[in-house]
Amino acid sequence: MNAILDGYPDEFEGYLIRTDFRIGIQIALCLEDQEIEETERVAIALDLLFGRGIPDYETAFRCLAWYMNGGQEQRDKKNVSEDEEEETDQAFDFEIDSGRIMTAFLRSYNIDLTKEKMHWFHFLALIGDVGECAFTNVINIRTKKLTSSMSSDQRATYAELKKKYSLVEYTEDERAKIDEFFAQLTGE
Repeated sequence: MNAILDGYPDEFEGYLIRTDFRIGIQIALCLEDQEIEETERVAIALDLLFGRGIPDYETAFRCLAWYMNGGQEQRDKKNVSEDEEEETDQAFDFEIDSGRIMTAFLRSYNIDLTKEKMHWFHFLALIGDVGECAFTNVINIRTKKLTSSMSSDQRATYAELKKKYSLVEYTEDERAKIDEFFAQLTGE
């Protein structure tokens, strides 16, 4: 797909899809919601995605993967080398980071997401190229690897920031164990 030449699609193999970026965000949030059973999450996502009837199971799943990847075919993980293997840690969350995402679009593109109509694929292209801002700074903190080459002060600072901007909510016991681990890591 070449969006410059062809524009963005509104169908997949003859089936209408709902293309508004808000639908994409709703689908992403639905698929990540661990309080809902997986089969129900997928059923809700497919219902959100298709405009007039859901296709057969195989086509629906291919479309959902294609849609969530911004119109790109999903890479076969068997053919991905260890060096190319992508991180599985989530870098951002549409719910938690919604304010940062809104301000990132205002700052980078002068787009008010509360008023804008935009195709999901266009939204993904833009969010992938947002300039330096609070949103990208938080992502950098979340994805920063703590290494032995960092000073103990740097490791301690990043450990605190990672805890502050974490997407995972921990129990008090889990948080204590994490704090103990980071204290050992930073030598405190």
